[in-house]
Amino acid sequence: MTAKDFSSSRFYLAAFFLLSLAFAACSKQSEAPSPAAAAKKESFVRTKTLQPRSAAPNFTSVGPMNINLWTFNALNMYDPKLKSQVFYVTSFNQSGGGQFFVTEGRPARTGQLIELDYLHDRAQAWPMPAGIGSWGIIKGQDGNIYMGSYNQGELMCFNPRTKQWVKVPQASLAFRKREYIICDLVQAPNGDIYYGTYPGAHLVRYDPHAKTVTDFGKVANEQYVRWVAVTREGIVLCGVGPSLGQMIAYNPRTRRFWTVTPPKYQTPGVFPKPLASDRYVIEGQQRPGSRVLVYDPKTLRLLHVYDVPAKNNGSGNQSIFTLIDDNHVLYQDNELKLMSLNLTNGNRKVLFASPGTAANNRWYFDQSGNILGLLVQSYVYLNLKTKEVTHRMIPVEGLGEQVLWLNSFPNGLIYGGPGLGQTFFSFNPKTNVLTSYDQVIDRTGEIYYGIPYRQKLYTMSYAEAGLAAFDPSRPWSAGDASSSNPRAILYIPEDQYRPVGGIHLGPSGKMYIGTQPGYGLLGGALSVFDPETEKLVAHRNLIPNEEISSVGTGDRYAYCGADPGGGGGSKRVERQAHFFVWDPQTQKIVFDHAFATSAGFGAIAVVHKHAYFVTGNRLMDYNSSRRTLRAINHFDRPRHVPLESLKAAKDGTLWGILGNELAHINPSARKVKFFPETMGGATSGLAIGADGTIYFGSDTDIWIHHPKSPSPPASFGQ
Repeated sequence: MTAKDFSSSRFYLAAFFLLSLAFAACSKQSEAPSPAAAAKKESFVRTKTLQPRSAAPNFTSVGPMNINLWTFNALNMYDPKLKSQVFYVTSFNQSGGGQFFVTEGRPARTGQLIELDYLHDRAQAWPMPAGIGSWGIIKGQDGNIYMGSYNQGELMCFNPRTKQWVKVPQASLAFRKREYIICDLVQAPNGDIYYGTYPGAHLVRYDPHAKTVTDFGKVANEQYVRWVAVTREGIVLCGVGPSLGQMIAYNPRTRRFWTVTPPKYQTPGVFPKPLASDRYVIEGQQRPGSRVLVYDPKTLRLLHVYDVPAKNNGSGNQSIFTLIDDNHVLYQDNELKLMSLNLTNGNRKVLFASPGTAANNRWYFDQSGNILGLLVQSYVYLNLKTKEVTHRMIPVEGLGEQVLWLNSFPNGLIYGGPGLGQTFFSFNPKTNVLTSYDQVIDRTGEIYYGIPYRQKLYTMSYAEAGLAAFDPSRPWSAGDASSSNPRAILYIPEDQYRPVGGIHLGPSGKMYIGTQPGYGLLGGALSVFDPETEKLVAHRNLIPNEEISSVGTGDRYAYCGADPGGGGGSKRVERQAHFFVWDPQTQKIVFDHAFATSAGFGAIAVVHKHAYFVTGNRLMDYNSSRRTLRAINHFDRPRHVPLESLKAAKDGTLWGILGNELAHINPSARKVKFFPETMGGATSGLAIGADGTIYFGSDTDIWIHHPKSPSPPASFGQ
């Protein structure tokens, strides 16, 4: 997900250990009210019983909690041993004590390359040699598969005949530390492989004949060379963004860059995707206002501009456009129909009327002309002749995802989710049964937080700030219809994208959501959702040009943290963070305090009309009755609090993860008890159980602590 794609997470821990590959078919659950419902539940809801084990004195652990996949890209090939077409699929695995990015060292767990025999429902997988996953994947002229690592900036090569990784030359270590994500790659007619990088937006060439790697420098004053393509003449096309999305060409003979996109079509927040056929060069722009620009492949003169009413399904660094042939491009329209656009005359034709959705509209043709749609850990296969739609889970387990968030239900269950993937789980502490669910909405990305409300779980997800509700008592049937479960309810407007502030039940029984805007944009929002009417109001730019990075709620007010961060690739203009108090009755800010640091607050806990948060080495206390803010404790060092990892108990005390260590805080006595046995093991996500038991995320596991004087949560919806 970006120094901000997957942004808002700013603290990372790098560690490396050897990997073992896990293979497993989907386990099944038999309970369901009907055969049809049973088939769905068996496929997309899995259960297993975990065995608690000692983690430290007075602490037990269970896990791993998240073994979901988070697939990203696919490549169709033929496997002669299987005598079948297959798709090679890239999948991410996120862990290592911090979210998403590890800029130095090696991440604790790498991504996977999966060979999916989609025609026979079988798969095998290999851990990647570098990074937590890969965005780009291509078949080379030598028959090998090439990918760029997400983190570590390494070019990876896999031989599909021997099923072995092949070492290839790399850019210098210093360069890879700076440009640690390879966004996309392409092979030119002469065999050279070009790739684009983040965060410096460089174009790099790997010459497989000379075994050399050459950096051609910064393509534009942007952060991403998100997409690359190449013409028959060897002109490299770079889709850059997001501050000002545009397509830039590079001529290897003259070593000259020039901008192709006319100024009127250079749009903030867009990652243009270049495509090249023998007949045309195409620039697909997804958002805002999806369009296809068509150019002459030799002169790069603009020939046509076609508006496409495309479904904006997913993050701005994705694209809905796929070449069908030299003269047609595939897109999915607002009614979800898969459409063919004629690049010569703009005519449209329906290829598949009811395909369902794929995460970020990732549709791939196979050699039979049929289409595979990739979701987070499942796939949709469309037979164009019979119009049959097959939806299956990919029969491989992930290597483990770090726990990102946890929350408790009044019935004693603990819900949580990983840092990558739209999936979530529930854990029953009495029976030690873990229930793993499929993705909650049809976007790529992840759930940022979930809260209980009237026996349902309400979740907020990236991308597009999607709100969904799940009823555990009903069969699984994900979608956006009124009968769906989970049901996608809405996506927050006003260019909002990543719900870094989570979702919290607050005044008047409404839910308060904090977000950052889309890629390249500034100005987050505090949104108020009424679960009874399902109406939402988004208040953008309450603190100008700042995102709402944390939210806490009481009976009367919403307490918010704001910081200068924006969408991935944005350029911040403010320098201070703010703590402010929002009065829903007057719809005004009634208190605002700026902090010299631009770092936001990971969590705000509210109890007894006081709001507490940590900034730097200080524990801050806001008294809503007196409208005063003061520091009530100074720690030995700055103590970072991960998102949603500071919670209040009914007795007025707080539990939190402070600097990778569990802490119990008594604000009235100004006392803080740290648990040194958890140092380095408390990573993210904390919940107070209904009986006062403490649960927190430790990489892929949950650690459990039973306090001597337990107290239930001050509020389950916070």
